[in-house]
Amino acid sequence: MRSRAVLERILHNWPVKIISVAAAVLLFFFYRVSSLEEIFFNVPLTVRFHENYTSAGSYPETVRVIIRGRDEDIKLILEDEIDAFVDYSEFEDEGLFIQSVQIKKSGFATQVKPLEMRVEPRELELLLELLMVKSLTVVPTVIGYPEKGYELIQDFITPSSVEVYGSRSKIENLKEIHTEEIDISSKIADFSTRVRLKKTDSSINISGGDIVEFSASIKEISVVRTLSGVDIITLDLDNGLQIGGFEGLYTMEIQGKMLELEKYIPDDFRLTVDCSTLKKPGSYNLPVIPDIPAGILVLNYEPKEIKVKITQVSQ
Repeated sequence: MRSRAVLERILHNWPVKIISVAAAVLLFFFYRVSSLEEIFFNVPLTVRFHENYTSAGSYPETVRVIIRGRDEDIKLILEDEIDAFVDYSEFEDEGLFIQSVQIKKSGFATQVKPLEMRVEPRELELLLELLMVKSLTVVPTVIGYPEKGYELIQDFITPSSVEVYGSRSKIENLKEIHTEEIDISSKIADFSTRVRLKKTDSSINISGGDIVEFSASIKEISVVRTLSGVDIITLDLDNGLQIGGFEGLYTMEIQGKMLELEKYIPDDFRLTVDCSTLKKPGSYNLPVIPDIPAGILVLNYEPKEIKVKITQVSQ
């Protein structure tokens, strides 16, 4: 009888009691949920492909991982204890494929409970194409000009070609790859510099890295000029003798550094006749010798020889 009385007491108003218990459970659940905190990490995303395929376009380098748990626990979780990855290695054909972003915990993160984790974006859609490898010629992108009076004689790139790899559509039509701009403005001497290669698409990869070395040979500009109407003078003529006037157009072809030649005027270049051996009047054929500033090269001049008439100075 006593057992029956206990049972009747338990079952008395049982719907109300069940509702009360359920409400208590819900209140406990909501309390636990409301007491949880959230933090987030930007985690590097690893994308895995079949060895013969790759993505035809770019994809996120990181994903956002949201962590929910007790405040005192989640603050102790380190960013490198969470890995994010997408696995496309099962696909062995070109096409558009969607895969879920997976999360893997390690270290202290595996011990935290309760712990909720979600990732944004949840899925990744990529166009897969055949992986292609190709050797491209490196072309320097040179801008500017050396200082006035100097010129770029020759340039070199080391290495002269690089191997790139990427999706078929991004690689198959490429023949060369350019460097970033190399400014040679105001340069007056040989120089070398390291410069980065400029990819036409971010999904293209360069074997061995994207840095090459550029070397330039810069020299002073050498110019050739032709001077007309060059003066001709006599040297060391005896005081008792005199020479008749010279007739004709005298020319001189010279070569020198542009900046050096700009220092001089036409009168600084002349032709000379050495009369030091003449001791009496008469007609003579004498060699003509150029007289020019140091550092200037005479390529040609006319005349090489001149006929002069020497007479006695009248008293």
